[in-house]
Amino acid sequence: MTAFGVFWGLLMLILLVGFGEGIFGGIVGSLSSIPSNSMFFGGDHTSMTYKGFGINRTIQTDNDDLVLLKEDLAKQMEYLTPLNFVRGNEATYQDQKYSATMVGTYGSYYHVIPQQVLYGRYINDIDLHEHRKVCVLGLEVYETLFPAGGDPCGKLIKTGGIYYTVVGVVKKLSGMINLGADIDRSILLPLTTAQLTYNQGDHIDLIVVTLKEKYPISEWEDRILSKPKEHHFVHPDDKAAFWSFNLQEIFDSFKMLFLGINILLWIVGCGSLLAGLIGISNIMLVTVKERTQEIGVRRALGAKPFTILSQILAESLVLTSAAGISGLMLGIWILHIADSILKANPAPDGEFSMSNPHISFSVAIAAFFVIVLGGLLAGWMPAHRAMKIKAIDALREE
Repeated sequence: MTAFGVFWGLLMLILLVGFGEGIFGGIVGSLSSIPSNSMFFGGDHTSMTYKGFGINRTIQTDNDDLVLLKEDLAKQMEYLTPLNFVRGNEATYQDQKYSATMVGTYGSYYHVIPQQVLYGRYINDIDLHEHRKVCVLGLEVYETLFPAGGDPCGKLIKTGGIYYTVVGVVKKLSGMINLGADIDRSILLPLTTAQLTYNQGDHIDLIVVTLKEKYPISEWEDRILSKPKEHHFVHPDDKAAFWSFNLQEIFDSFKMLFLGINILLWIVGCGSLLAGLIGISNIMLVTVKERTQEIGVRRALGAKPFTILSQILAESLVLTSAAGISGLMLGIWILHIADSILKANPAPDGEFSMSNPHISFSVAIAAFFVIVLGGLLAGWMPAHRAMKIKAIDALREE
């Protein structure tokens, strides 16, 4: 029963660390297709006077910002994606209705938010250049407007009194992140069409800049905002005029969060293991007390203190090792079974799922050394007490 404490403590440690790795792996897997080297920004309000302009001036990003960014970051940029949102529009097809968010964007939006084309195609440059009244439906919009299923491409849907030709259907591949709108509940339009149709002029709500991997986005944030600041007469040091964030910071925050969780899991697991080791230390103290006469006889027959010490330590080490290795092997087996079940029953696309719960070989080795060290520490005090027993005193013990 005392050894069970060590068994249970190590089992809990292995399961906590293993399933923690599985949760982290699931989140990383969900975000893996999102280009982390991306920055999002939009206009806000100025907080500093500049060139005759006062504070609290509203800044609105526009098409000219796109042109300036393309010219300034031609070598570094991977994608440039503007987004405009029109919420609350009711789309209809025959007798079916759906209140969707209209999103005006570029074809590069496909790369910024992981998506899969189910029917037709995505928005292209010709759609933008010719201001075509075409649209791409999110999965939920499609399923509502076309409950019978089938390819909707070429069909006309109506929203806000305007007809759009459906050219494609998409679904999101990750439910971990939405930028302004849920893809599955949105209708995507060419940006130029959205600006013209909804009287948005040349305004842009949100701009996404994705740089090539060799240009870390965190080091280029000031450079990216410098041209929009210059264009809108904003002080170079005004941090409030544009709101911004980059995905790399979010990814790093996830890593730090799970580092903290892992440390907490180790503390909890090691606490359970420590409780078991304390139990073994106590039972070894009782054992030494009960075997005082035996130890005294051995000392009287010439046993050296080291012999007594090694005997008690060996007993403690065997007890903790047998219990600990059993807990370690059972924990690894449970993680393997859990991984097999997850692989056999994958989560639907777009939903979070734990991925590959496991412990690394280094963690297993560390756990083994924790068992050995714990066994030695648990037996040290009883062994030290046994070593101090004098033969004559032991033989008098009742």
